[in-house]
Amino acid sequence: MKFADSLEVHRQAFIESLRVRNFSPATLKSRGQSLDAFFRFLSSLPPTSGGRGVDDVREVAPETIRDYQIFLSRQPWTTHTVHAKLMALRQFFRHLEKTDAVLVNPCCKMVLPKLEDRLPRNILTPAEARRVLNQPDTQTRKGIRDKAILEIFYSNGIRLEEMSKLTVHDVDVRNGFLRVNQGKFAKDRVVPMGRKASQYVEEYLKKVRLEWSKENKDERALWLSSILPHGPMGKMAVSVMVRQYGKQALGRSVSAHVWRHTCATHLVAGGSNIAYVQRLLGHRSLETTQIYTRVAIPEVKETFMRAHPRARVRRSTFEVRR
Repeated sequence: MKFADSLEVHRQAFIESLRVRNFSPATLKSRGQSLDAFFRFLSSLPPTSGGRGVDDVREVAPETIRDYQIFLSRQPWTTHTVHAKLMALRQFFRHLEKTDAVLVNPCCKMVLPKLEDRLPRNILTPAEARRVLNQPDTQTRKGIRDKAILEIFYSNGIRLEEMSKLTVHDVDVRNGFLRVNQGKFAKDRVVPMGRKASQYVEEYLKKVRLEWSKENKDERALWLSSILPHGPMGKMAVSVMVRQYGKQALGRSVSAHVWRHTCATHLVAGGSNIAYVQRLLGHRSLETTQIYTRVAIPEVKETFMRAHPRARVRRSTFEVRR
């Protein structure tokens, strides 16, 4: 078999194993791209390393993995990017080991690079969030739709892909809830919508979507394009729209993920229970959510001093002593 064909068979089998385990399309794409990068590295090995490179997974040795790590460390990538590529590689060889494609896992002693302890960046202040939310022209159908999308992002911080996959059956404007189907880690969850979000989603459904879906009444996608024939609004279209309103209001791009960070930070700053924020965002681990307590330290401290019994006692005692 040719080099590409030999490894491609294993790559496809690995991706298929992830698909049947309900990994998201984004994860499947990321894992596949990471393996493609590794295969290109194998094919580019110089003659001193085996002529035309390694063309069989059984020929990949721990030394090959070590050389690949060195190669990645010299690329202009962040530690998180390198970490993700190596995680995919380790997962790939674990799959090969379980399926008896290799006898010895060359990644068994691989040490992943330590990740930087990064805090979310470019979080909007409440004033900045209001400025962006006020950008859509709600006198137009497109503006009503865009306003509804922005309000939902700020209201519950759902992911971009989750937003683009919503259907008309996932929203309950009367009770102020929406259902996220097959979110990250293939988990469903129900999240609340704020009063403003519910108001504009209801307006969009009645005044905009009802009109845009006349030609295709069987369409289930919640968000429809403003351009004829008003097909489903894709993930990229939502992303571009959100970023444009940020540029209009603040002079900088504001991504859907920035809205997610902003929602979580403002909830924590307002004294929300961290476990509630975890469930809202769909985080698998509480440790992932706790990072927002560090972003909102001043507000969290103020809430603590105002709400904790011991903090109140200490303050009142101090005032008596004075």
